[in-house]
Amino acid sequence: MANMTFTDDEIEMSAAQVTIGGTDVGGILGGVVFTYTVGIQKVFVDQSSMPRKHFITQEEAQMVIPMAEYSFDNLMFAFPTGTRVNDSGGIKKKISMGGAQIDTDNDYAEIIAYAIIGGSGTIETDTNLKITIFKAIAISNQEIGYTKDNVRVIAVTFDAKADSSLTAGAQLFLIGDATAAA
Repeated sequence: MANMTFTDDEIEMSAAQVTIGGTDVGGILGGVVFTYTVGIQKVFVDQSSMPRKHFITQEEAQMVIPMAEYSFDNLMFAFPTGTRVNDSGGIKKKISMGGAQIDTDNDYAEIIAYAIIGGSGTIETDTNLKITIFKAIAISNQEIGYTKDNVRVIAVTFDAKADSSLTAGAQLFLIGDATAAA
């Protein structure tokens, strides 16, 4: 019987801090979830009952960020096609929505999720643990609830778009340190 081997040091547990377009989104409540989904088309031939080849037909990456900090700067991440207005005194603010189309490069931003050491609020110095989506946009239906017993959280789903300025095979996201080289 084979023995199972593993290293305790390789087991990680932490929360994340997130920046969007280089701006810290502030407090997060409920954890950040990154998802990568691949669509595969299996190719069969009459001479075999097993797949002979696989083609990738679809790749998607998403990050869900439950934002608990409500500055107007942070709310703009949830409503990227909105129009933000600050009055001349900077006291009255609003975000107006409706009728705008997405898919201009101005609507997309780089998202980086950094691991935090335990509950310390200190960003982990091991950059191999970060996740970067090169171009992402909020695509979720937003819901803001007001309840006496809970912190207001707006869970925003960000969807990745291929960054065609990057090398083929490396256009959607990366896990780890972007400066790593062969």
